[in-house]
Amino acid sequence: MQVRGVVIKMLSTRKEMVHMRLCHSTGAKNTIKMYPSRNVLQISVIVVFALGLGIANSSAQVVMPQMSNPLPEVPTVRIPFVLSAVNDEVSGRGAFSFEGREVPPVIRVSPGQKLQITYLNRMKVSSSEVCVDGPCMNMTNLHFHGLHVSPDSPQDDVISMMAMPGESLRYTVDIPLNQPSGLYWYHTHPHGESYQQDLDGMSGAIVVEGIERYVPELRGLTERILVLRDAEVDQDDEASRLLKTAVAISKSPCGEAVGRVGRIFTVNGVVRPRISIAPREKQFWRIVNASPDLYADLTIDSEKMIMVALDGMPLAYHNPGHATESVQHVLLAPGGRLEAIVMGPELGTQSSLRSLCVDTGADGDPNPAMVIADLDPTRHQEIRTRRQTSVADFQEAIFEPLPSRTIQKLKKRDAAFVVNFTEDKKGFYINGKKYKPTDDPMVTVKTGSYVRWQVVNRTHEIHPFHIHQVHFLVYGKGGVSIRDPKWMDTVNLEPGQSLDLIMDFTDPIIRGISVFHCHLLKHEDKGMMAKIRFE
Repeated sequence: MQVRGVVIKMLSTRKEMVHMRLCHSTGAKNTIKMYPSRNVLQISVIVVFALGLGIANSSAQVVMPQMSNPLPEVPTVRIPFVLSAVNDEVSGRGAFSFEGREVPPVIRVSPGQKLQITYLNRMKVSSSEVCVDGPCMNMTNLHFHGLHVSPDSPQDDVISMMAMPGESLRYTVDIPLNQPSGLYWYHTHPHGESYQQDLDGMSGAIVVEGIERYVPELRGLTERILVLRDAEVDQDDEASRLLKTAVAISKSPCGEAVGRVGRIFTVNGVVRPRISIAPREKQFWRIVNASPDLYADLTIDSEKMIMVALDGMPLAYHNPGHATESVQHVLLAPGGRLEAIVMGPELGTQSSLRSLCVDTGADGDPNPAMVIADLDPTRHQEIRTRRQTSVADFQEAIFEPLPSRTIQKLKKRDAAFVVNFTEDKKGFYINGKKYKPTDDPMVTVKTGSYVRWQVVNRTHEIHPFHIHQVHFLVYGKGGVSIRDPKWMDTVNLEPGQSLDLIMDFTDPIIRGISVFHCHLLKHEDKGMMAKIRFE
């Protein structure tokens, strides 16, 4: 049988999220949800085609994002500013609204400045979304992921600062002078609703200025900020198959995880955008994986990337003689960031930014290889160079190398604290405990020193470990030293794996009560989180 007519109406929405509903004459419904955006064009088209679906006289209404379009720039804000949490008018899902548009801005701030945000909760009292414990309550707050700042109100407080619909929060975050210059991000962090709000796209990038002080080669390069979020697709409908085909998801099995693929990446709200770059041109790419649970194992066809920072930490910050590193691929867990110099392909050569297959384990979710974006040397645009002048340009670079003798001394000690990730059918746990907001801190540490920790994954799926307020040095796996350890704030653990970490608890600015958790945010919502007291 043939489809006599299918009407596809593309409606304008300021949200990166897309809700696509195909209503067949049989009454069946199929949906595609794009998370987040905000670059949707208002177009009405009528498409008449034969798909052999056995449906006659069908019609459909579709809200779709751009696909294979040029990478859009993200608006920039310098503090102070107002950010609102709203419900999208079309989908009802959560969103950030900035200056009347549902496009989360890039926050740019220099070391030593104050980050000031008035955060308004304008979401509805009654939510149509379902969170881990039932209907979402639309409570919300902000977390400044990776910043070495106070966990107390009115700064990076995710425990006591909470706004219900109609309420507001005022953040004044003191960025320390020794904050590493790099890429960070902000997202909501209400326990029990973090996953859904992040999936909806309530997140954005933060740039702490001054990274050129560590890598002078970056001066004058075109900067690209790439925020990876999710397009959630249903299983068998035609539109879902179209999107999966668009990003070239392989039909071959990927690792031990079973089940169908439910997500693909978007970049700044676009599925597989084209990134303009002249042949052999160098650009500075800053990439944040803002997905709540998709891993990005990033690589570029036929080209190595020159990494300059990981998780916001310039490589030179702790190792002045090692400012860059050539890499073929870099694994970004949810919450991870990569900053790298990328070179354009030769004219006539096809090249793409891809995520490789990630084996999430027998109990994990499929995380297949896919194309994230295409490098386009044929459509080089006139775009601004890296950035405007900032206060950081007139500040001296700060370096904090960790002496090798200190590392060796810490290696010889027993771990001061061990984090054990476990799970069962009832929930997710740290050291056998499921998090509750009323819990006392699981561990207390004194600031002013480096401390050895161990993190152990006792499950059959991967988990990313993240701690607020600090970075840590990942120096060992399973008791064996890593040849080239890295400073991170979010690190992946494979099933059954243990990692040895040196925690940087040296700065008294972090005093207060904070948290550490699995950064698969549904796991965090279901209990894989604990409090820590910094004294």
